[in-house]
Amino acid sequence: MKTASGSTKLKATDALDTRPPIFGRTVTSTFRKMFSFKHQPPGNLRTGMIPPIVFGSLLLNIPKLLKLRGYLKKERATRPADDVRILFYSDNLDETNGIANNLRNVIPYMRAHGMKAFLAGNAFNTRPCGVVENGYCILLPRLFSMEQLGYANSELAIPRVGPVLRLLKRYPVDLIEFETPSPGAWLVCFCAKVAGIKVFSHYRTDVPTYTKTLVKAKWMFHFVLWLMKIFYGMTKPVVSPCKDYADILTSQLKIPANQVQILPRGLPLEKFSPDLRGKGVWEKYNGSTEAVQTETARKVRFSFIGRISKEKNLEFLNGVWKKFATQHSDVELMYVGYGWYLEEIKKFFADDNSVHFAGEQGGETLASLYADSDFFLFPSVTDTFGNVVVEAMSTGTPAIVSNYGGPHDIVMDEAAGRILPIDENAWLNAMEECRTMFLEKPEEYAKMREVAHERTLKYTMQNSTKAQFDFFKKLKKEAYKL
Repeated sequence: MKTASGSTKLKATDALDTRPPIFGRTVTSTFRKMFSFKHQPPGNLRTGMIPPIVFGSLLLNIPKLLKLRGYLKKERATRPADDVRILFYSDNLDETNGIANNLRNVIPYMRAHGMKAFLAGNAFNTRPCGVVENGYCILLPRLFSMEQLGYANSELAIPRVGPVLRLLKRYPVDLIEFETPSPGAWLVCFCAKVAGIKVFSHYRTDVPTYTKTLVKAKWMFHFVLWLMKIFYGMTKPVVSPCKDYADILTSQLKIPANQVQILPRGLPLEKFSPDLRGKGVWEKYNGSTEAVQTETARKVRFSFIGRISKEKNLEFLNGVWKKFATQHSDVELMYVGYGWYLEEIKKFFADDNSVHFAGEQGGETLASLYADSDFFLFPSVTDTFGNVVVEAMSTGTPAIVSNYGGPHDIVMDEAAGRILPIDENAWLNAMEECRTMFLEKPEEYAKMREVAHERTLKYTMQNSTKAQFDFFKKLKKEAYKL
C-alpha cells in the first residue's frame, strides 16, 4: 500500500482501519506508524492535557513553520492571483454527520470542476496511523484523543504536526477553512498563522447550545462560549449558512457584522428525486407483509432521518409521538440513522408498533426512504443549516421543523411544510393537520410536495460552489494584498 508520508512502506494487509466502510470511500494510501497516546474516555485530567499538548506541539515546530512560511510565500508568488488553493479542515470526518457528509460531496465536486480543494482532519481512534481516502480526504495521524463529554462515539483529538507540515509543503494552500472548533483545529490554526496562511471559519456547529443540551454542568456552557469567542475571533471572517446564525455570531460571539459572510450550502440533489417514491423501500423496514402499499391503503408516514442523538431534540419528538400515536392507529414513524441515543429510543418505544427503525442507510435506499415519507419531522434547535431537511424536501417530502436555526430558512413558509416553536401542543396540532391533509385533501398535499421540491432547487452544488469560490478569490486577494 502506498504511504502518504513516503517514509515507511506498509503492506496492504496491515490492519490500519477497523471502522465500518463509509459509502463511496476507499483507502488510497496511509501514513507510517507513529507514537500516539492511547484513546481514552473523557476525564478532567485528560481534558487538562489538551492545552499543553497543543501549545507544546506548536512551540516545538516553530523553526519548521517559519521555514515553511518562506517557502509558501515564494511559491504563492509564482501563481496568478485567481489561482486559489483551499484546505477544508474538520475533525470527525469518518463519522456519519451533516458536516462530514456535506464535505464528502462538496470537495469532489469542486475538484471535478477545476477548483483546487483539499480536505483534512484527524483520524478516528481506530486509525492512529492516518489514511488518505479517495485521493483527497486526509485523515491525519493523531497524537492525542479522548471521547467528547456527553457525546458518545465522537472525540476530541490532536493531530501530529509533522505530517501537517509535509502536506502543506507538498500541497501548498492559500486558505484554510475550519469547519469545527476542535483542539485539532486550534493547533492547525496556530500553525497556519505562523506559516503565514490565511485562516477563516465556517460556523457549522452550534457548540455552546450543544454543550447546554448534552452537559449538565452549567459552568461548562459559559466556558465553551468563552472559548468559541476566542476561536472565531482568530478565524475571521466567519461563514454562516443562514441569517439566524449570522445574528448569533454578532450578538453572542461578538464577531463584527462586516466579518460575517452568509454563503449558500450545496448538496448533490441529483441523488434525491420524487420519482423514487413508491418503489417499495419503506415496506422493507415497517414490517409490512405487502411489497408495496397503495396510497389509500396504508398508514400516514412520518420520518426522522439523521444522527440519532439528544442534541437533535429527539426526547421532545418521542414525547410528542407517544401522544399522537395513541390518538391515531393509522400513523407510523420511521427512524433512519445511527447514534448513541438509538438504544434508548428503542427501549422507549419497545411496545409501540407505530415506530420502526431502518438503521443507517445510504445511496438510493436512503433517498427512497425520504421519498416514501409523507412528512419529515426535524425538531432540532441546534442545526445551523439542516442537510437532511433539504434532502427530504428535494424528494418532495414536506418538512415540519422548529422555528430556530437553519432549517426554518429552508422551509420558509407553510406551503412547503410547517415551522413551529418547541411546544408540544403546536406540534400535535400541526401533525394532526398534516395527517388530515394527506387523507382527505390529496390535491392540497400534492401541491405541498411540489412546492417542497421546488424550494430546494437553489441548494445545488453548482450554485453554492460558484458563490464560495468567488468569495475565496476575494479573500485571497485581500489577505495577501494581490
